[in-house]
Amino acid sequence: METFINSKAFFKLLLLPCLLLYSSIAYNSSSVGATMHTNNWAVLVCTSRFWFNYRHMANTLSLYRTVKRLGIPDERIILMLADDMACNTRNKYPAQVFNNENHRLNLYGDNVEVDYRGSEVTVENFLRVLTGRHETAAPRSKHLLSDEGSHILLYMTGHGGDEFLKFQDSEELQSHDLADVVKQMKEKHRFKELLIMVDTCQAATLFNQLQSPGVLAIGSSMKGENSYSHHLDSDVGVSVVDRFTYYTLAFFERLNIYDNASLSSLFSFYNPSMLMSTAYYRRDLYQRHLEEVPVTNFFGSVMETIHTDAAYKPLSRKNSGRLETQMSLDQTLLHVERRTFINVNDRDEMQDINVEGKQAASKCPWSTFYSKLQKIENVDSLVNYGLVAMLPFLVVSTWLLQ
Repeated sequence: METFINSKAFFKLLLLPCLLLYSSIAYNSSSVGATMHTNNWAVLVCTSRFWFNYRHMANTLSLYRTVKRLGIPDERIILMLADDMACNTRNKYPAQVFNNENHRLNLYGDNVEVDYRGSEVTVENFLRVLTGRHETAAPRSKHLLSDEGSHILLYMTGHGGDEFLKFQDSEELQSHDLADVVKQMKEKHRFKELLIMVDTCQAATLFNQLQSPGVLAIGSSMKGENSYSHHLDSDVGVSVVDRFTYYTLAFFERLNIYDNASLSSLFSFYNPSMLMSTAYYRRDLYQRHLEEVPVTNFFGSVMETIHTDAAYKPLSRKNSGRLETQMSLDQTLLHVERRTFINVNDRDEMQDINVEGKQAASKCPWSTFYSKLQKIENVDSLVNYGLVAMLPFLVVSTWLLQ
């Protein structure tokens, strides 16, 4: 009886450190799994063709201009236009596209880079862009090179209905197609968060099948509702912008790259009486509170902060020009020597820190083991190895209990 009690106590003592090790590994794996937000991408899609759908191209180009103004570069924007309204023979203003009857802003300027044009805008190419399964001949500029730290804005406009969106009046993107491609993107770690914005009739029904976490969706209309144009341009002869996109642009025109307006303020900006429809957003798959998420997390750039020793003092163009002309070669060499001296000092300080760290680690074996544990990238495999290593201890403890 005494032997049985001793073996049972020994088993408990043996099991305790194993559980502590497992809980420590699980905690580290959860912290490693939290990926940082590192970059933003935008996929802007106009699915309509023909002259009377002029407004859909204007919608897309307007969003294109907005995200570029807020800091997303062209190399991180995929622009798909199903038709070229700027060169249409019925266009009274060749090579120009407007979203307002005052014609103050030409959306089709010198800096528009269209990645997919005309017949290239198909459901197949759209799915290839999102999943990254391109043909071998597809250039790099047509690839969505996002990763697990990316926030992606997916904007689509055109004609739609109950759980579908038409592409060039010849094929359709179904709601389950969208859900499947988003699921694949999530499994392949192609985004951290995804915002889907759709301006079409019954846009909300396109989100019915979505199930992937980290996805936020907003549509211009509910089921059974139409999405209306805003106003007609008598010179162009057709409507030039839709209501939902028009008021989206009105919201962003008040902002710059440094503003911290939240997604909640954007969503509350849509007035059903102005839209003549009910804007719907689905947020059950999205973990964060909309009040805490700046709109620039999707519509702008990821700001990179550079720390400096001294405060930055802006100079006027005249003064800066004079300083540049007066700066001599000796001053340049002195500046280079100073930077080299600073780099050498920084390197020496880093070496001193590393030596101190090694000495401290040699005094404490547990700190050495813990530091090595933190360097391991694949924590899941470590957990599996730990569970396998525990099997002999379980076998021995079971034998002792018998």
